[in-house]
Amino acid sequence: MDDRTIRYYDDNAEEVFALYESAAGGVREYFRLAFPPGAEILDIGSGSGRDLGILVEEEYQAYGAEPSAGLRALYLARHPEMGARVYPAALPDVSAHIPRKFDGVLCSAVLQHLPAERQFDAAFDIRNLLKPGGRLLLSFPGQRPGIGKNGRDEEGRLYTPLVPEAVELLFERLGLARIGRWDDDDGLGRPIRWTTLLFSLRSDQALRPIDRIEGILNRDKKTATYKLALFRALCDIALTRFAIAAWRPGGVVGIPLDEIVERWIYYYWPLMDNPEGFIPQIRGEKPGSAKPIAFRRDLGRLIDSFALSGGLDAFASALGNDALSPQQRTILDQLRGRLQETILKGPVHFAGRSSHTNRNLFEYDRRTRQVLLGADIWRELCLSGHWIQDALLLRWSELTADISGGTISPSHVIDRLLRIPTFSRNVTEAKSIYRDMAGKQCVWTGEPLDGRYEVDHVLPFSLWRNNDLWNLLPAAAGANRAKADRLPANSLLRRRKGVILDYWDLLHQANPTRFELETGRFTATHDFDLSRVFAVMMEAVEVTALQRGIDRWEP
Repeated sequence: MDDRTIRYYDDNAEEVFALYESAAGGVREYFRLAFPPGAEILDIGSGSGRDLGILVEEEYQAYGAEPSAGLRALYLARHPEMGARVYPAALPDVSAHIPRKFDGVLCSAVLQHLPAERQFDAAFDIRNLLKPGGRLLLSFPGQRPGIGKNGRDEEGRLYTPLVPEAVELLFERLGLARIGRWDDDDGLGRPIRWTTLLFSLRSDQALRPIDRIEGILNRDKKTATYKLALFRALCDIALTRFAIAAWRPGGVVGIPLDEIVERWIYYYWPLMDNPEGFIPQIRGEKPGSAKPIAFRRDLGRLIDSFALSGGLDAFASALGNDALSPQQRTILDQLRGRLQETILKGPVHFAGRSSHTNRNLFEYDRRTRQVLLGADIWRELCLSGHWIQDALLLRWSELTADISGGTISPSHVIDRLLRIPTFSRNVTEAKSIYRDMAGKQCVWTGEPLDGRYEVDHVLPFSLWRNNDLWNLLPAAAGANRAKADRLPANSLLRRRKGVILDYWDLLHQANPTRFELETGRFTATHDFDLSRVFAVMMEAVEVTALQRGIDRWEP
């Protein structure tokens, strides 16, 4: 749970205690429906103990977890008999303090107080507290008034916006099936709507793919950031380049090693090109040390070659347009070779190795130059990758801070990890191509674009961070604002297919090298076929809408 939010509850414990005790209705109405009689229930974020007391009255074996010492003390002063049953614990680390499982978990008005990057870890922590077949009763508010741009209210409490459909998907991908949903008014009369979801944990005992991924990330030896970089790359590919996956017989999927290598360049470049000093990525690494990360020297040479021409953005542009100088190409080839060796001898070889079976999660096919993994793991990355990515960034930043001995803050590392070439909306080239085109029309409405127009991302930049030319189409300012960060409806895309293909043809004529490179990587084919690009784009839109709970739009 967010530290600043916990401090608020500590500093205002008596006021909050009285307020919560006076609340009417709420999640209590669903206790008997959610939990079988006499079940052992853990109330995560038990606060004033209002719901904990109701559970006890209804003859459940109730336990609590509450991080606010002030609220805990007030509750236990009235109910000292519960002293051994109320733990000083907070998501996403409750299971570390309570080494047992429960028939049910109640988590009301808690999830919104965790930052977005902690949601996956919190959900996984809750799952670890449930017995097979156990129930989860989860309640959280919709959009709240008075939340600032920093995501906090005037009291400093964090409120992360939660979309019910996205939360539902998150828990379902962790093996919980939704069996109920209710939407209610606020028990304190505030202009807030609450969503309550009831889940049941599937009772199968097989080790799920997400368990294996979590085990590798959380329990394997943490000496370098390589495993985190490998999984981040696989998540990126699963979410935005899923067409390149080669499905093989026997439940195996192959991912081109070159795709992983390129992403590592983008991930590690900002960590090494850091004006504020050296950022170690392996234990014992220091400036000038005898054992730096294997590719630091080669990546440093590539960074130096673009130091005067625009840095990472310039490199990405030159690579995308096949415009590297002979010297830069030589440096890049050497770096790629070093990265390939590091990836294969490091995380591909060691990640998830079992001492019992001596088998690994990954293998490498030298003939096809593909990293191989199980189809079940690949499906999990495709379905839950956007949640896993947030957790990866946080773990990477925390591991780096630990490796540095505390001299570098996690927040600084996250800032560098988010510095990717497409971090800003770069539509300059697309706009220059459309500028001189006669008879332009809005891609979505068909209205003439005689003068002023904007360039719209078909797949919103906030979701995909993709500035490929195929994703950039001219639109009227009003339509662009109305669409905002929503996805175009399936019927709209089909209706405007001819216009989209015409614009793609124009972009291809203007810059065939870049357009073919970007569409080829997107569709995983060497054959240039705009119909294939359109089909893959349609699939990407639908998958993104379903997985992320994104609204659809049409004029």
